[in-house]
Amino acid sequence: MLLFAFANKYGILIVSMAKNDEEFEGLIIKRYKNRRLYNTETKSYVSYEDLAKIVRDGTDIKVIDTNGEDVTKTVLIQVILEEEKNDKTVLPTDFLFQVLRSNDSSMQDFFKNHLSASFAAYLKTKEEFDNRFRSVLEMAFSAPQTMEKLIPGAEVMREVFTGTKKEKEDKEE
Repeated sequence: MLLFAFANKYGILIVSMAKNDEEFEGLIIKRYKNRRLYNTETKSYVSYEDLAKIVRDGTDIKVIDTNGEDVTKTVLIQVILEEEKNDKTVLPTDFLFQVLRSNDSSMQDFFKNHLSASFAAYLKTKEEFDNRFRSVLEMAFSAPQTMEKLIPGAEVMREVFTGTKKEKEDKEE
């Protein structure tokens, strides 16, 4: 099983799994014995901060070490640790205590199945809410112009209520 990461448009890191290497179509990062990370696409070394940006920009990554072993999960955890060091809180402390205190297989099942599905549902709901809220705002801003087009005399009524015509006359004098 292959682990890779990507970020959605909100910059939230999402971890996903593919069944084998042939399904992976993202960026390969090599981790050398000195722990330096090498971007095989740009042919340059990258930092954990660079990796966070790459992932947030929506690029899937796979990190392999010199033995060919997939170390993506380990590197992603290190990226999260670096984010925490830079005062970008990713995981609440209480949650981390709970994870460490529960070391049974049901917790592993929870993380593999339920947490991922719950987070995906949350992101989908948030995106739908944002889209609906945006459309309501757009309707609210376009409503006065629409009324003026559909209802004869609506412009006069707007002038009466807002006093725009009176202001225009005052400026002319």
